Amino acid sequence: MPPGATAPARYRGRVSVRGLGSAAALLVVLALAGGAAGYAVARADHDRPARTDDVRPLAAAGPAYPTDRPVLVRDDREEPALEADLPLRRVVLGTPPFTVSLSVPRGWVRSDSAGGEWRWYPPPSPDDAENLYFLRVRQVANLFQSVPSARAARVGALATASEVQDLEIVEERYDSLEVSYVAGGYRRHSLERWLTTPGSGETAQFYLGMVGREVDSKAMTRLITRIADSARIG
Repeated sequence: MPPGATAPARYRGRVSVRGLGSAAALLVVLALAGGAAGYAVARADHDRPARTDDVRPLAAAGPAYPTDRPVLVRDDREEPALEADLPLRRVVLGTPPFTVSLSVPRGWVRSDSAGGEWRWYPPPSPDDAENLYFLRVRQVANLFQSVPSARAARVGALATASEVQDLEIVEERYDSLEVSYVAGGYRRHSLERWLTTPGSGETAQFYLGMVGREVDSKAMTRLITRIADSARIG
């Protein structure tokens, strides 16, 4: 119903026949009966009235106001899919004693987006790789979170991010997370891992993430596993 409009009232008030002559009263009663009968016929042409005990909420057909933001998804870029067996090279990140040594794709371009976070993009540059795929490594030891807590916090951050739409948790394990969502009009797939120091408990030390297109997801799974297996903390 349009804003500001009022629901059509069947009766605006109680109709009283008190004070009218018997003939006039009879005419009023007949008029009301005739009107009611005509209304009933008109209703029967469209649908049968539901009993009170049969009334249930119905899904709106073409609601006037959407219940959520529309999700518009653009076509992915047409570049070839990510390769799973890319050659890797070893790098050391962080400041002692909080360092990690791991392998990253050889030839990818490094971009330090923030303190304690490092990213790698396929060449020639991060701008040219927009909405393709990239690797992210982040130091998270200063958050003093267990792996399950860090994973739950990540899910919460995605769920409340204003730029994220249509979030789907594809798979969630102890130290890993796979999600799908729409950001900037593109469907994105993200594979994420949390690394701990062997023998030091379950506190998350470093976070790994790979974001790409659906067509890249299988290769991303293989590649992030290779990178995580290569990691040495401290």
